[in-house]
Amino acid sequence: MPIRPENLHRYPRDWNEISARIRFERAGGRCECTGHCGLAHPGGRCPAVHEEIHPDTGSVVGLTTAHLNHTPEDVRDENLLAACQLCHLRIDHGHHRVTRSLTLAARAAAAGQFGLLPETALTRTEPPTPPRPTRGRAPAAALHQLPFPEPEQETKPMARISVKITPLHPDGTECTHAVRPSGKPRDADSGCTGRRNYAVVCSSCGPVGEPHGLRVLAEPAQSAHRDSHKAALTPAAR
Repeated sequence: MPIRPENLHRYPRDWNEISARIRFERAGGRCECTGHCGLAHPGGRCPAVHEEIHPDTGSVVGLTTAHLNHTPEDVRDENLLAACQLCHLRIDHGHHRVTRSLTLAARAAAAGQFGLLPETALTRTEPPTPPRPTRGRAPAAALHQLPFPEPEQETKPMARISVKITPLHPDGTECTHAVRPSGKPRDADSGCTGRRNYAVVCSSCGPVGEPHGLRVLAEPAQSAHRDSHKAALTPAAR
């Protein structure tokens, strides 16, 4: 979820690397929620996959990293959860209600309106469970926009295409040392020079092309390969 500007200082400098490790290395690009959001997921774990269509909302999934105790400074692995937008919003729902109530109370007190808000115990409440759409049908909100596909036009979910650090040293030799998410060696005395090569990896095709020395050099290849999958999923014009 987007970080509010007033909370940026509460996140560590390497938050992007920590979040990427939780979402793509530990979770494998899939939502890790097993009921944290209050929903009973089929099979026990939320089926939402990064950059694929969410089975409940019908929108494209953008995998996020949630803090289970709502404390951005606490980046322990057990406090972090890779979550789709729906699960993340439901996990934070009660915390947001409490925060909003406290903010309103502070504003009223600052304006001298001490008696307008009752002193009630603030407890977490869950939002209503959204209806699960019928399998094979588009979400009800989009029925007036999307026609039902014909049987021969059914498409498979799009592959996950990501940029990952390859287990290679800068000179091309294989790296078997323990490294940090940034590719730097964990043990300074191991003799490892770190991993600085980035490769485009497709869940359907495997590694794509040769590794690149910089992540920014691998991103155009990632976009090009994603476009090729999108073109393959587009039904041919009759």
